[in-house]
Amino acid sequence: MMIVLHTLKYGDTSLIVHGYTKEEGRVSFILRGAFRQSSGKRSAPRPEVVSLHPLSIVNYVASKTMKGSMPYLREFSPKYRLHSIREDFDKISIAMFISELLYRTLLHSERDEELYDFLEDAVLRLEAFEGSPANFHLWFLARYAAFLGFPFERGFNLDYNPFTPQQTARLRTLHEASFEEAMVMAMTGAERKELIEAVIRWLEYHTGSRIELRSISVLHQLSKIR
Repeated sequence: MMIVLHTLKYGDTSLIVHGYTKEEGRVSFILRGAFRQSSGKRSAPRPEVVSLHPLSIVNYVASKTMKGSMPYLREFSPKYRLHSIREDFDKISIAMFISELLYRTLLHSERDEELYDFLEDAVLRLEAFEGSPANFHLWFLARYAAFLGFPFERGFNLDYNPFTPQQTARLRTLHEASFEEAMVMAMTGAERKELIEAVIRWLEYHTGSRIELRSISVLHQLSKIR
């Protein structure tokens, strides 16, 4: 099974698919024939390619290629029909943010079944949740940082601390709260925006690399109307 993190058109008809799998960890595949060729018009994706949206979970079959070459994605089918993640604007925005964050930070290919199970569970929680998901990405970040090896609760007293006392208290609450409690935690849109930015700085400091997320601007626009 694979959680789709990012796709990129390659040539006229192919697609590069980046994902995270339970069996192999971080993977990349080439999907041939993902786009139809038509004379005089822009190529259009085949209907089945729509299922490779951010955070989609698919069963797949890949074929090995010559050493050093990217393997081919031969077959794939959705494991779950994630209707609300594809149709609800708030959930689309959050899925784009989380998938891009994973794409930028899960840089190694090590297999980690516990991480995969957490990610799949998070996707299904987002799909099933019926209230406002405005806190979802914060709940997610509070747990994902620990999988990267940088849990917030170990670092509040270190030399580098980008969090205000109020943000520190909120992160502790998010870490300790149940999912249902985290979803109704009171915060303004501006407070969410500032907390996300502080978390990104925390991750950049510990990973030693710049984390530039295009999708974060969509989340910030969403915060303005909350």
